Amino acid sequence: MTISLTEQLILGILLEGPQHGYHIEQVIKERGMRTWTEVGFSSIYYVLDKLEKKGLATATSGKGKEKKEFQITKEGLEALKANSKKLISERRPANAHLMTGLATAYLLDDKELRAAFFKRKEKLEDDLADMQNKQSKEQHKAPIAQQLFSLGQTLLEAELDWIKQELQKLED
Repeated sequence: MTISLTEQLILGILLEGPQHGYHIEQVIKERGMRTWTEVGFSSIYYVLDKLEKKGLATATSGKGKEKKEFQITKEGLEALKANSKKLISERRPANAHLMTGLATAYLLDDKELRAAFFKRKEKLEDDLADMQNKQSKEQHKAPIAQQLFSLGQTLLEAELDWIKQELQKLED
């Protein structure tokens, strides 16, 4: 069964235990997932309903969607596992926005390119500091969350190093 990246993300959170939509939002925010995924708060309940219709999640009855607590089903677990293997093993381009911008960067003069790189460098430094701050508070003891933080930090540091090299080339 095909599931979207957003469905994958939410099923993964449900795997940790039954969740209300609002709690899923909190997990996404606390773990900094919005820096690499485009799931919006308003779409969480829509996706939960979709997962329920597909038989990948079930909900306890309650008054309104806010009171519903969702949990992953056996079918959801199987789909999540199969899709996890696929997503981890496939190689897809990371930083598609950056790569697309670089493909047409010849339109920029050195000053404009330097300014764009510098702005990205500042944002990456802010993101890295925020990630390190969250990690130091030990909010995320789950091994999965630690893996996400570790990979995220490694990727941020690598991109920062690359941007510093590119800025140095433009200075020379």
